[in-house]
Amino acid sequence: MLSFNREKCVYCKLCENVCSFRFTQQVRPSVAAIRIGREGKWGLPSARICDLCKDLEEGPKCVAACPEDALGVSDGGVIAWDDEKCTRCEVCVDVCPNKAVAYDTDSDRIILCDLCGGKPLCIEWCPEQVISA
Repeated sequence: MLSFNREKCVYCKLCENVCSFRFTQQVRPSVAAIRIGREGKWGLPSARICDLCKDLEEGPKCVAACPEDALGVSDGGVIAWDDEKCTRCEVCVDVCPNKAVAYDTDSDRIILCDLCGGKPLCIEWCPEQVISA
């Protein structure tokens, strides 16, 4: 699970760019597993990242809502997506309280943070060390 220090973020959005590129081979922040927003025009940045719905007793909403059991929590503590089971109904996208799940129409896949297999690119590329695992 990623942590984000909004006080240090300079709003460069490199994290979004490298994340989307990893999944789509294009810079398309709208389908990144991490998305940076801002409160108002000049407010502090905020990150939309998967926190496994840590505040919810029942666990991740996307996992509970998936009608095909195509999502689960892996041993590595990330949401695992099963391409074979997924029908692309996008319920997971709709129910995510953090808006951290995306559906990419070009690659026809659900995009969720998988911590890049253990070495998150968003952490590696962030020039201000804003993100940590």
